[in-house]
Amino acid sequence: MFKHKLKASVIHLGLSILLVGLVIGSLLFFFFPQLFIGVSDFKEIAMIIISVDLILGPLLTFVVFQPKKKTLVFDLSVIAAIQLSALTYGAYALYEVHPVYVTFNIDRFTLVSAKDAEPEKALHDEYKISKLTTAKLAFAKMPDDIEKRNDITLGAAMGGGDLDVHTEYYEPYENHIDQVLARSLDPKLIFANEDSRSKTKSFYKKHQDNLDDFAYLPLNSAKKDAIIVLDKVTAKPIATLDIDPWELSKK
Repeated sequence: MFKHKLKASVIHLGLSILLVGLVIGSLLFFFFPQLFIGVSDFKEIAMIIISVDLILGPLLTFVVFQPKKKTLVFDLSVIAAIQLSALTYGAYALYEVHPVYVTFNIDRFTLVSAKDAEPEKALHDEYKISKLTTAKLAFAKMPDDIEKRNDITLGAAMGGGDLDVHTEYYEPYENHIDQVLARSLDPKLIFANEDSRSKTKSFYKKHQDNLDDFAYLPLNSAKKDAIIVLDKVTAKPIATLDIDPWELSKK
């Protein structure tokens, strides 16, 4: 009996790996640029999906499997339904947190996730995009109207979104590159000590002789704060550094 249970559980595990791998791989490919994986909730949610679908499912199969059991098909169907429900919920959760916009707001960039993005409110066609797209650069300009400014400030203070989620104030990123680059942090401050250089080992080793060729700005996400690195020529992001930019200002 043990061998039958083990065989059924292993087969279930194999099928689960294929299905979960396909779903997570597709979400990773379409929704999560490698650049932002470390500052998004992707890894945490993906691990929950893997834990439920690759551990719980095969384990339950091992428990219930008996070749001559009359309700075996029903039992396995229930397990499959539980797994599919968990996988569907997890996939939707990943969709919800994937970045739709990478928005510059005053002195920092913010990853605006699908759950917060409102492309239908955008005034410029380039930002009236589907939430199935990902990581489009945007520039959020504070409105001149005092009442609108106060509404944004009050909304942010009460837990609502800051300027970066108000797509109605988005302007073409390319038109404001100089303003973005002007807010760059000093690379000497970022790479000042051995600890920060070790956290950015790959980037620092590759670019230690031309650090001034890049701009470094704070990057906020729901998960953590980091630094986004821009090419000074194109103002396009090329890397993220696992350093809290607000801690730098305290040193």
